[in-house]
Amino acid sequence: MRRTTATAVGAVALLGALAAPAQAGAGAMPDVTGKGLVAAERAMPHGVRITLVDARDAGRHVLWPANWKVCSQSPAPGRPLGGQRAELRVVKTKERCP
Repeated sequence: MRRTTATAVGAVALLGALAAPAQAGAGAMPDVTGKGLVAAERAMPHGVRITLVDARDAGRHVLWPANWKVCSQSPAPGRPLGGQRAELRVVKTKERCP
């Protein structure tokens, strides 16, 4: 009986942790300018929403992140994210940033 109670309490605690909302955007914005897009996305704190913008204003969409690099970012490196979206302006890896 004691073992069942401990298991039930452990399961309830686990479910509570899973149901708790994650702190989206917690932490500071890393410096990802000049990095490949895959590395930049990995450097972001968990839960941060990222908007990708074609830095050449050609309206292209990123279909294969490994083929793109970051030209600029918003917010600036070190700034608190506080739940806001991060914007990364990107170009293809073989292109120059405008």
